[in-house]
Amino acid sequence: MADAKHMELVRSGVETLNAFTKEHEDISLDLREADLQGLDLRGARLQGARLAGANLRECDFRDARLNSSDMRGCDLRGADLRNTSMHRAVLTGSDLRGARLGRLGIGHQRMCISPATFEDVNWERDELERILEMINLNPDFEVRYEIVPRAE
Repeated sequence: MADAKHMELVRSGVETLNAFTKEHEDISLDLREADLQGLDLRGARLQGARLAGANLRECDFRDARLNSSDMRGCDLRGADLRNTSMHRAVLTGSDLRGARLGRLGIGHQRMCISPATFEDVNWERDELERILEMINLNPDFEVRYEIVPRAE
């Protein structure tokens, strides 16, 4: 369950939130199972935040920092994650259908991808194709793929 003070902090606006997280880098915000649907969190500093099970549907996370955040089981449907830094974020079991990813990372920061990063994550076919197209930008190798429904 989310910490009430941390919820209030997030709802107070990105400027206040970022001032707090910059001053208190040792504190991981506890926003587990929080309902933050539709919040404008552009540029938010949420590194290491505990967001497991949170409703982040339609949130605007453009240019936000979600590095090392626990985002297991989050509802991120329709969220805007373009230019969001998600290095070492855990998204296991999250729903990313309709989420806008665009380019992941801010500056040189990117997203570490391991088998656990996207385990049981729900994607739409179009988004999978876009991700695979990004991977296919390597000048030395071509990734060939076919997306087919899993056999029941």
